[in-house]
Amino acid sequence: MRMIRLSAKTENTADKIISSTVDLMSEKGYKAVTIKEIATAASVSEMTVFRTFGSKKAILDAIINSFLSSAPIEQLNQKNITYELEKDLLMISELYHEVLNRNKEIYLISIMERKTMPAIHLSLHNNAIKFLTMVTEYFRVMQQKGKVIKGNPQSQALTLMRFNYGKFISGLLLEGIASPFPDDNLQESISIIAKGLQP
Repeated sequence: MRMIRLSAKTENTADKIISSTVDLMSEKGYKAVTIKEIATAASVSEMTVFRTFGSKKAILDAIINSFLSSAPIEQLNQKNITYELEKDLLMISELYHEVLNRNKEIYLISIMERKTMPAIHLSLHNNAIKFLTMVTEYFRVMQQKGKVIKGNPQSQALTLMRFNYGKFISGLLLEGIASPFPDDNLQESISIIAKGLQP
């Protein structure tokens, strides 16, 4: 496969188009957004959008690829782990929220288009599975060390991830409509989860 090298000017134009598309699609959904709207929002011509990407679907593919390459899952490695349960769960949760918040517009598009364009949802899901695998391994090791109650390490990892994903999605869907829940403190919530997992 031949690598396409973009000039700095083209790359800057591509970034503007991607950024404008993300904003528009997170508000209106994929189908409702036109190339004309994307061009206007990016301050370029429709021809430039077509020359740079070729189609609206290609722009969406570039957005998803950008998300997958920017998700800092690799940060969850041995260097960051202390094997102190509450401290580690907070670090894992903060890292997961960093990934989610950095790409919240993509999650909005994914939610809106989950039935019409399941590929977006699947890409995000596959990335979450990689994260889940690492967190499951953490719980497996913590059980071996006797620092976490015996049980299915994947269920323990899923519980942590579902809590964090639920916290993120509820905040995202209420953004601009209602204030966050009172006492919505990540550290306090993680402390409660950690207490439930201690032997």
